[in-house]
Amino acid sequence: QEVNSMGAQATFAVLFLLTAMANAKIKREVEFWKEKFTMRCPENGTWFKKHADINHTSATYTQTYSGKTKGLYHCKYEPKGKEEKYHFFYVKGKGCADCFEVAPGILAAAIVVDVVGTACVMLMVFRCTKKKSSAASKAPARPGGRPPPAPSPHYEPLNLHTRSEGPYSTVSRTG
Repeated sequence: QEVNSMGAQATFAVLFLLTAMANAKIKREVEFWKEKFTMRCPENGTWFKKHADINHTSATYTQTYSGKTKGLYHCKYEPKGKEEKYHFFYVKGKGCADCFEVAPGILAAAIVVDVVGTACVMLMVFRCTKKKSSAASKAPARPGGRPPPAPSPHYEPLNLHTRSEGPYSTVSRTG
């Protein structure tokens, strides 16, 4: 009975995590794509790099990534009717012409599709190879052939009275 409750607990935990992942709104604030990266501010704002104004006002800021462009950024914005707020970013990553960032949702979907596809193939193979009926024709019986040979008298155990006392008939232990 403990095994069933542990299985139920594991199933509940997996379902809970999947539900939480589905309901979570993942908003990526910094996104790399090939040689560029894009930062997203919650609202339209002014962008800064290490407290220096970049002269860019928008909700997003895209730039080509290099060793000089990594570092601390922030955007300054004013929510409707409230005091101004700051949103900070630290950008550090890798960028190349042939690279792209894989979203976790896409990767998880690919894994799930692969597992489900494999299970479907296994089920099809199982159903196709299952016996159609238990009264299927059996292979004909093979002829018996020759019985195994009788034991040879040359391999019978030695009789204590017929053993010789020659130099090689005994084991001498030394040491």
